[in-house]
Amino acid sequence: MMHYRKAENVEKELSKTDLPFEDCMPKSQKDFLWMHVKGGTKVSNVIEFAQASLNKGEHRCVVWSGSGGGVVKTISCAEVLKRSHPVYQVTRMAYNSVEEHWKPQMEGLEEIIVNRQIPTLHILMSLDELPDSIEGLQKPNTSTDFWEGGGAKSRPQPRQQQQQQKQHQGDAGRSNKRHRSGRNKPAQQHGTPATEENQPTSQSQG
Repeated sequence: MMHYRKAENVEKELSKTDLPFEDCMPKSQKDFLWMHVKGGTKVSNVIEFAQASLNKGEHRCVVWSGSGGGVVKTISCAEVLKRSHPVYQVTRMAYNSVEEHWKPQMEGLEEIIVNRQIPTLHILMSLDELPDSIEGLQKPNTSTDFWEGGGAKSRPQPRQQQQQQKQHQGDAGRSNKRHRSGRNKPAQQHGTPATEENQPTSQSQG
């Protein structure tokens, strides 16, 4: 690819029929609020818009969708919204098609188009009660096991968990260092060389 330069990415535009919620979309809500979250999205703005829509009764169901740099912000939006509204939540992962365009930098070469499938996170939040039979259902004021239960093949590791692991590794390293440095302490404290500890024969003969 040394004779090509990266051009634009063309992402397939999703429609509501592409959402992975065929079994849990409330039938009474044919129309729902769909929030597309990107890496440059300002979380406070979209949160205020979604909250106002629910408070006014314009919608009773919100779907957050994000991919790439928007995944983390998608999760943040859902976490903030469920603190202010008692919603039923379903979190699912799907894939969207993206075309990568590569422009030639030499004559005689043609443009290359590469199709990739990128993971996209979708979070459905409904004020209406959803059936218990729905897989991955999270009821109001409860936690989700989506990341632990294999809901996503590659899951982000919480920052708190990373810090705990680093602390655990650091404690283990300090423990090993103390153990190694203390091996010869008994001999040094008695003022005798370490080699004299291995002379039981001469002591028994005396």
